[in-house]
Amino acid sequence: MLRRPISISIFAGAVAASLWALAPAASGASLGPTESQTQYLPIQSISYEFGSKFMSGYFVQQAATCSVALMITEKSDPEAVLPVTAARVRLALNPGQIAGLDSVEGRSLNVTCGKDAATLLVDVGERDKLVANQALALPDEIAKAR
Repeated sequence: MLRRPISISIFAGAVAASLWALAPAASGASLGPTESQTQYLPIQSISYEFGSKFMSGYFVQQAATCSVALMITEKSDPEAVLPVTAARVRLALNPGQIAGLDSVEGRSLNVTCGKDAATLLVDVGERDKLVANQALALPDEIAKAR
């Protein structure tokens, strides 16, 4: 019974890796407080390691939003049997909205829906800096309530 989730995780990882190899990301301009920023187009494979986690996924433009699908799992040896399964995260972001993914080791990712939901920006860096960037993107009425 354990073989099916492992097979699905391995298959999902293989698909993400092959898409990553076929469609390299176009580098975006680096923001001041983040370590790097990359811009992605719809269905372009997104793949990152942050802390002890590995994330892969893609986004599509749907009803003027970025519909993002991500798989998050523990980093491991690709040849080893995985003792855990991945978590699937689904996000619907309006242009300008930011979602953050953090690891306990202090490494984080911010995922930002671009103008007209035509691109997705991924910032990599230290958690405190990315949380501050996310707070800057909040509308004034929400930011004041925090």
